[in-house]
Amino acid sequence: MTNYLNLQVIFWILVSLIVFNFILLVWLWRLTNHYNRLIRNTNHKSLINLLEGIQKTLAQHEKKLLRHRKSIDNLQLDFKKSLQKVILHRFNPFQHTGGKQSFILALLDGHKNGVIITSLHSRENTRFYVKSIKEGEGVDIPLSPEEEKLIRHKGVAS
Repeated sequence: MTNYLNLQVIFWILVSLIVFNFILLVWLWRLTNHYNRLIRNTNHKSLINLLEGIQKTLAQHEKKLLRHRKSIDNLQLDFKKSLQKVILHRFNPFQHTGGKQSFILALLDGHKNGVIITSLHSRENTRFYVKSIKEGEGVDIPLSPEEEKLIRHKGVAS
């Protein structure tokens, strides 16, 4: 009985190997046909020329990609210099006047450089103050507490 079982196991192993070899043979045949279709009307030299052409094209595309990346980096640096933050804050500096007629207008770039325009409205007159800003700080004239608060807490701080 044991010999019979051993023969059956060997038989099924052989059948499995034959089926596996057949599958591999079909796969190899299809792969060979595909390769032969690819090189049908070419000779050895033209196939090498074709592959070299593909390599040259890839190298050209890589050079273009590097140039485009550099251009994008330069654009991002230039963008930081453009006007990015426009913030308007209305307030009432004097308790005796009605409404929020005074305002602070901040015009800043990505490096927090620009100007702040402040308007103080009272019953008698309206005064405007313009201050230069460099890196979030007043250049010649110090910022008022309201202006500093605007720069720090209204999304200007990076």
